[in-house]
Amino acid sequence: MIKVQGIDHVAINVRDIDKAVEFYRKVIGLKVTTREPSKPGIEYFLDCGGSLIGLIQAKELHKLHPFENEGLGANHFSFRIHAKDFDAMIQHLESHAVRIEFAKKRPKSWSLYFYDLDGNKLEMTAWPLEDGMDNSRQVIYNPQQKIWKPY
Repeated sequence: MIKVQGIDHVAINVRDIDKAVEFYRKVIGLKVTTREPSKPGIEYFLDCGGSLIGLIQAKELHKLHPFENEGLGANHFSFRIHAKDFDAMIQHLESHAVRIEFAKKRPKSWSLYFYDLDGNKLEMTAWPLEDGMDNSRQVIYNPQQKIWKPY
């Protein structure tokens, strides 16, 4: 059996490639890769750990199919961050006026759901136990009230 080594890249179509590259660089913190050649105005690939995120200039802007909660097709993709950076990432996204759906901390994993400029659903995931942090609480973050509460 051939063993899959991991995800090589995820590619998404965007409305404005220059604004999307700026968002993924400045807000998410990724860098345009040197592993894959970019085609300015057409596509860029950004380093994301061992994987890449491809940003491709959409050709048909009237056809929408973002990553979303319901229906067939893609739901979201997730970036992994260290648990010590999780709360700071919430503050960072809020400081850039990024729309946060919610965040939750569970004993084994933490999830922060938010949207890019084109409405694609993204996630930041942390694994506190793997990162050497104890977390037995179950709390959810309300971005409108900017508070954590038990769930």
